[in-house]
Amino acid sequence: MHGSPPKLGPHPVVVELFTSQGCSSCPPADALIREIAHDPALRGRVIPLAFHVDYWDQLGWRDPFSSAEWSQRQARYSAAMHLSSSYTPQDVVGGRRELVGSNRSGLNAALEAASNAKAAGEIGLTVRRDANSLIATIRATVPARDDLFLAVTEDDVTTKVPHGENAGRTLTNDAIVRRLIRIAPGQNSVTIPIDPAWRNLSAVSFAQDRNTLAIDAASAARAQP
Repeated sequence: MHGSPPKLGPHPVVVELFTSQGCSSCPPADALIREIAHDPALRGRVIPLAFHVDYWDQLGWRDPFSSAEWSQRQARYSAAMHLSSSYTPQDVVGGRRELVGSNRSGLNAALEAASNAKAAGEIGLTVRRDANSLIATIRATVPARDDLFLAVTEDDVTTKVPHGENAGRTLTNDAIVRRLIRIAPGQNSVTIPIDPAWRNLSAVSFAQDRNTLAIDAASAARAQP
């Protein structure tokens, strides 16, 4: 990341960006996530997930990555954190702290704190692509209070936006969450159907407290062909 990099501790941190191509204040936050996704020094240590919400879609441009499911995920955070409403761009760090997604110094401080906090579990992850599926192998030791999730993300997708608040811009998005599934306890291998057009895929597994939404452990891996 440009500027002074965060002084990261030993534990991987998930940073979730709630964003939309229809929101004119989102591109700087998208750019910050792009920096994280492409910084070799942060790989596996800061794990970005970009959730494109759908509540901007009626304002002239439907974000091709948007989903009501992602808006609902953000709404659960808003409720857990006692916010009056959802907004974009919003970062949620480690499931514990939220801030404006373009706030670089605030994000660095949150990443430092989260990466130095005590981990409550451990996850190992490998993933490979087999035609129109991703096959993930997960080894997780996590608290019983946690749900285990697997996300499929795509990097480096460029979109020309003809309408809405970003009309005329060409946007490149990274860490786009394409799929998010809950893993059954004890399940070690998961096969996920994917669109053959998706490229530059990664998988992220994380354990999340089902009550507080705090993320206790995480691991990321690039899909090997």
